Amino acid sequence: MTDSTGLVLRGSNKTSMRASNERLVITLLHRHGTLSRAELAARTGLSAQAVSVITRKLETEGLIVGGEPMRGRVGQPSIPFALNPDGAFFVGVKVGRRSTEVVLGDMTGQIRDTLSQTYTQPEPGPVAAFVTDAVARIMAQGDGARALGIGIAIPSEMWNWGALIGMAPEHMAGWRDLGLAERLAEQSGLPVYTRNDATAACGAELMFGSADLPADFLHLYFGYFIGGGLVLNNRLYDGPSGNAGAIGSMPIGWEGRPRQLIELASIHLLEQALPHGRILTDGDEWKVPQPVLDAWLDRAARSSAHAIAASCAVLDLDAVVIDGWMPAHIRADLAARISAALPGFDFSGMSMPQVVEGSLGRHARTLGAVAVPFAAHFLIDQGTLTPASGT
Repeated sequence: MTDSTGLVLRGSNKTSMRASNERLVITLLHRHGTLSRAELAARTGLSAQAVSVITRKLETEGLIVGGEPMRGRVGQPSIPFALNPDGAFFVGVKVGRRSTEVVLGDMTGQIRDTLSQTYTQPEPGPVAAFVTDAVARIMAQGDGARALGIGIAIPSEMWNWGALIGMAPEHMAGWRDLGLAERLAEQSGLPVYTRNDATAACGAELMFGSADLPADFLHLYFGYFIGGGLVLNNRLYDGPSGNAGAIGSMPIGWEGRPRQLIELASIHLLEQALPHGRILTDGDEWKVPQPVLDAWLDRAARSSAHAIAASCAVLDLDAVVIDGWMPAHIRADLAARISAALPGFDFSGMSMPQVVEGSLGRHARTLGAVAVPFAAHFLIDQGTLTPASGT
């Protein structure tokens, strides 16, 4: 992701801070793609000698790679460094209401291996059995044996959503005490991290997406249910309970009564309008009659614009990112409709945010799961950014 903030991370030359400074270098390479030793020194405040020691160590460990020397300047040719995609691997698990996906991701957010299943209803026992088996299979072969951690992206309080997906409460109750993270930790011996699935999708765009994003933005992810995530000062903001940015639960006035956005803009509503009732499990293309699709897009856009306007009364947002499990051309249409609907609301005393398309689509939540152990092992908290002098 391009960093357009003009912010840098400040390091320390003390030997005791070497581990933190290594994270600092990896974080900057993650954010900017390639940087020379001179550029790393300028952005961190570390001495040229300290940067040289750190880059040699990281290169020896296989975490970064040097490119071809850049010539044509005064002095010695400079070598651009970048993260080594093969430097480390992480397992990402996405548990959804219609599908589950387990992947192996690398340091650049590329998926190296994947196993998935779809279902009509998320029965806790069978889903847990698939996940534990898929994780074991991925870790038993190739680069999976080098995985350093496991991330799980899963809807918060899965057991409370039975009514909206037509599943009996007694069948959903098993999610409450399933202990999926504990099972995976015991089975794999690796640290396991859990994050709300919509928040994970937001984190994936922040870490691995190609959109040029500002420091503060709201992320809307259109899955079976619509969900959201929030980034403030380049940091994914979870909140105390992990549910910050849960825009799907936002109550808005609609047709004379308060309704949650999840009741108006979720993809499951489009499925209900179709005879076969399935979209998310039918591949990357939607076979939907245009009038039915237009009706859903119109209501999803208008209700989302309503929720965005309400959010801007509380948060000073530069942008709203629109992504989801949908074909790219439909995502573009939805983003355009939301952008067109926003001026219909009174933004007096507020700033209207830019509407930006996300870039990860159906894999956003799974990549968000990969991002959590990656960040835990290698990255500096993005909230430690400080203004760069002279930039």
